[in-house]
Amino acid sequence: MRKTMYDGVAFYEGRPPAAQCLQSIEATIGGVLKSAQLSTLDDVKKVLASRARELGANAVVDFQYGQKSVGIFASLISRDDVNWYGTGMAAVVKD
Repeated sequence: MRKTMYDGVAFYEGRPPAAQCLQSIEATIGGVLKSAQLSTLDDVKKVLASRARELGANAVVDFQYGQKSVGIFASLISRDDVNWYGTGMAAVVKD
């Protein structure tokens, strides 16, 4: 299972056996106000890490990320045709 760290929060692309899940969290980068074109995966992790810490978590488990097409109508009012997204569960993981 892959583990990375960002801003003091561990990101697991799976679920460690000792994970105590608190709440599902998600982030979307892009849209009318913010361009996704210059954004990176670190921008997604920054949002998710902040949300996880607000919930008292030290990890995001079952972390998934990528880019999604916004569709024809949304691309007319958006700056980009794709948005970054990230999802996972805020969790407490004891190493």
